[in-house]
Amino acid sequence: MALDLGSIREQLEMKRAELRHESNTLNPMAHPAPVDYIEANEGLKDQGDDAVDLEQMEKDRAILVNENALLIQVEEALKRLDNGSYGRCLVCGKPIPEKRLEAIPWTLLCVEDQEQLEARNLSIQDFLFERSNMNNAGEFYPSRFTQDDLIL
Repeated sequence: MALDLGSIREQLEMKRAELRHESNTLNPMAHPAPVDYIEANEGLKDQGDDAVDLEQMEKDRAILVNENALLIQVEEALKRLDNGSYGRCLVCGKPIPEKRLEAIPWTLLCVEDQEQLEARNLSIQDFLFERSNMNNAGEFYPSRFTQDDLIL
């Protein structure tokens, strides 16, 4: 069975729109507007309320960070569709199984490399940087690239 790239593109574009919408919804909550002088001095605030507000802001920020990371992966998958490299692992270049692409259309890694990334608890950026500095035997060698050179 061949992958329907048109359907994949549609799924990715829908996911991108969803993530952008959620990001716009969360962004004001994750970064509240500063309190003006009068509001700040209108008596004592309940510390319990402040703690709950702070906890909610931290949760919103964590969600926003995760959604932005996913948005980057979705946009990268769309670029790879455009340039013809969609469906190949960014690390090893091997084809990503169709079932994996159907389940996670924005995936950038094959199962083996994804498992290595998760086992090492690295971000995809750190993993790609590290892998770009390894030879075929898995030994590190100096690279002309820095982490700032990575696209993701």
